[in-house]
Amino acid sequence: MVGLGIAGWSFVRVLQKHGRYFTVFDTGRNSSTLASAGIFNPVILKRFTLAWKAVEWLPYALNTYHAYEKENPGQKFVYFIPIYRKLTSVAEQNEWMAAAGRPGFERYMDGISFEHLPGIDAPFGYGVMKNTGIIRTEALLENMRRDLKKANLLQDQTFFHSRLRIRDDYVEYEGIRARRIVFAEGFGLKRNPFFQYLPLKGTKGQSLEVSLSEPVLPIVKSRIFLVPLPWKSAYLAGSTYEWDDKTPHPTEKAKLYLKEKLENLYRLPFKIKGQRAGIRPTVTDRRPLLGRHPDYKNLFVLNGMGTRGVILAPKSAEMLYHYIFRGQSLLPEVDIRRFKRL
Repeated sequence: MVGLGIAGWSFVRVLQKHGRYFTVFDTGRNSSTLASAGIFNPVILKRFTLAWKAVEWLPYALNTYHAYEKENPGQKFVYFIPIYRKLTSVAEQNEWMAAAGRPGFERYMDGISFEHLPGIDAPFGYGVMKNTGIIRTEALLENMRRDLKKANLLQDQTFFHSRLRIRDDYVEYEGIRARRIVFAEGFGLKRNPFFQYLPLKGTKGQSLEVSLSEPVLPIVKSRIFLVPLPWKSAYLAGSTYEWDDKTPHPTEKAKLYLKEKLENLYRLPFKIKGQRAGIRPTVTDRRPLLGRHPDYKNLFVLNGMGTRGVILAPKSAEMLYHYIFRGQSLLPEVDIRRFKRL
């Protein structure tokens, strides 16, 4: 397998569960997972609608992360934290209450709170999200890399697609043979000659790591997110959505933009401690990319998790596993056969 972001991590977990032997190629750099806040929330807070498959697949994802916690005593990867969506008008208050009463929303959307949060002015209150939180993705991946290195299952090197040799019944890469190969490269798929025809757009996201003069306990959503990181007494403020810049590096322009938005949200002093950047693997139709290469039966792809990767990746990985090893059909919405090569 190539890639160990949240999609690759999820596929490794499925392979481990079924006792399959594998090797992973990954350098640990330029993963959008490492730059993300790891929020799990099935509701699109801009429009008060449900994200695709998020409600159905979130329980499976949380069970996957909790199981990994149990296998690693002393490690915590799942943090349940409510989200307070800052409301801006009476009309938004009414929209919130109407949405909270719809079927499927009641487990996650609660009422309106007028709780005072330090440094934040919210005269119309907050719409409260429950059963939400964050996955500590950086620690999740670091832990997996350490375990795979110990087991000699991680090749900490760049994968060069031109060196892959494809045979009828196996693939070979620099002396390593396997019956199949799965590409879970995130935005790196754009450099993959086998799957670069797929419409992976990529959206750059940047965030600031900050310390606040007075703590804010919930996740706050306004023009940006303000996300507590309980394990390090810090916060993430983000994120940007940039369509043209495809470099993985933080920029001064984004820093100034996020600083201004944070100053408008949090009116007390704060300090910028760092900046993160990554390219989200977003797809034109906002659905994952799963399936077999149209010409090579032993090449597969697991990609396109977008902005809700921590929710979609575990179930997508399980689905791809059963497609590869048990011949089960993929959902048409995720099957790459929905896209034709030009």
